[in-house]
Amino acid sequence: MKQLIVNADDLGLTPGVNRGVLRAFQEGIVTSASLLVTGSAFEEAVALARQNPELDVGLHLTLVEERAVLGREVLPTLVDETGRFPRTSSEFFRRAFLGRINWDEVEREIAAQIARFQKTGLRLSHLNSHQHLHMFPPVFQIVRRLTRGMDNVSIRNAAGPWRKSPGVGMGRWVQRLGLNLTCLSARGLHGLPRPQMPDGLYGFEVSGCLTRCALEQILRKIPDGLYELICHPGEDDADTRTRYSHWGYRWAEELEALTAPETRMVLEEQRISLTSFVRAFGRGSKLSS
Repeated sequence: MKQLIVNADDLGLTPGVNRGVLRAFQEGIVTSASLLVTGSAFEEAVALARQNPELDVGLHLTLVEERAVLGREVLPTLVDETGRFPRTSSEFFRRAFLGRINWDEVEREIAAQIARFQKTGLRLSHLNSHQHLHMFPPVFQIVRRLTRGMDNVSIRNAAGPWRKSPGVGMGRWVQRLGLNLTCLSARGLHGLPRPQMPDGLYGFEVSGCLTRCALEQILRKIPDGLYELICHPGEDDADTRTRYSHWGYRWAEELEALTAPETRMVLEEQRISLTSFVRAFGRGSKLSS
């Protein structure tokens, strides 16, 4: 049986992204979304989620680029003078490998992001992260520790296919191999029980540019099991373009692909059942303040 969770990341990033995620859920195949509690449109995203209780909502942790929940006085090795994280995952890894990140600070910040989600009153069904940093073994250990007392909170399994797909650049494929190895290392850690996770992730290689053609190719490769498809729907509005043009994302094209009637036809043809974290694993964790 083929089961697929279609998860939209970056809910709360901008109003344009919020509108795109909501449309992809109401008119398309998106079944869940991940809330960026540090995003500038966080409050609006929470209101939209409350108005759409069938939308499965999780937490999209961030340890790069955005502004931290806690300040520099609490996170001196993790943020700059303006309270922002390292600009890229490469910079984060460089500082981590050089021993310049205090992991107690990382744990305090992740706990603070979970707490900010908690205050919304929304039900937490899953957790993932910007640029998949939650799978970096030191971060993964922290995430496991902080979520082990929560019922039915799933963690994104960012591992994906090892084989290079046609049209995928060599650089992106090498990144996929590196992420797969990181996931193997994280899941092999001893100590705390392994969290509940889907069997793997699709869409990494075309993250931010999930066109209709790319989406159809992915859907035709989904094997039996429970998998997650990552997507980034949004509107091509001036605010999102101005602030995040350096990402190179094609939000509107992803939204079109996710809402196209032809996409549902491929799902039916491939006998793929859409599901969500809540339906696949349980009711999620109702966090009380």
